[in-house]
Amino acid sequence: MTDARARPTPDEAQSALDLYQALRAHGETTSASDISKAAGLDTEQAELGLRRLRQLGLVREDGELLEPIEPDAALVTTMAAYRAQTAEQIRSATELEQLTDSLLHVYRPAAAQAAAEIAVEYITGAHRKLRTVAWLTSAARETCYGMHRGPVPTEQRELTTRLVSTMAERGVRIRWLFPRSFLQGDEHAWFLGTLADLGAEVRIIDEAPCNMLLQDRTAACLPADPAPPDDIALLLVRGTALVKTLSAIYEDYWLRATSYERCVAEGTDPVSGDTEPTAQERLVIRLMATGLSDEQIANKMRVSRRTVQRAAAALMDRLNATNRFQAGLSLGQDPQFLRQLKSERRTRN
Repeated sequence: MTDARARPTPDEAQSALDLYQALRAHGETTSASDISKAAGLDTEQAELGLRRLRQLGLVREDGELLEPIEPDAALVTTMAAYRAQTAEQIRSATELEQLTDSLLHVYRPAAAQAAAEIAVEYITGAHRKLRTVAWLTSAARETCYGMHRGPVPTEQRELTTRLVSTMAERGVRIRWLFPRSFLQGDEHAWFLGTLADLGAEVRIIDEAPCNMLLQDRTAACLPADPAPPDDIALLLVRGTALVKTLSAIYEDYWLRATSYERCVAEGTDPVSGDTEPTAQERLVIRLMATGLSDEQIANKMRVSRRTVQRAAAALMDRLNATNRFQAGLSLGQDPQFLRQLKSERRTRN
């Protein structure tokens, strides 16, 4: 039905009224042309009047024949259409309100929260940096993982020792990675032993990329520039999105490191290199013996191909071997290496 609320022109309204009165006076169905003549309307006036009667629902059409509808009946039909249209508008408005509410109070805050969780703060000044490290460790509830690249000043060693002690008492799992150079010198050797005695898991790596501190996998602290000097600013990173990536990097170094206890037991000398093959080197040579390529070994160990090549080269150099086959043969004839292989197999089984 055409919108009945459309305001007709004076001519249209008068023509409609004249046409409707003629229809009622005629009293039965008749054609549009006949009723137009009876109403005294020309063709244009009759078309205007008939259009208005259709809008008001006051006429019923059967082909070319017209029949008047009582105003009460037309009013009922119009009101029913109005109610249906109003109900549809209310439904649409309600649906629009619900969509708007979801966008404003569910999805918009969720997106804002995800963005807010990723925050990086620039920390400068020696006192403020120490305070930041102290805050991270004191706030740790489940895990606290650390990594050092270079020498640790006396003040920082003492602070780290105190913080590790308090975290261990709270049941926090503590991991710490140090470069092999820390095995030299009484001060750093004592520092590593103290951390291990306090309950920290300490491992040794050939070289650490930078200092790093991870707290509960939700916050991290690392230098703005991994290179010296020591007074470089720190980056305090919050939010699982970024810290997950840093944790994965840390985990990779942790898996490739050697436990501090083993280094002490084997009397590792990081300068001369007079050590037994590391766990990584033994694994490399065993995988090589199975015929795997460097790339396949790297994928299996989840390390880079260059790491595999470095491990193989270090092993060959230590064994004075000119090729990998000779290195494998030398290890195969080493009783201590064979005992270690058997021990590792028993551990895996």
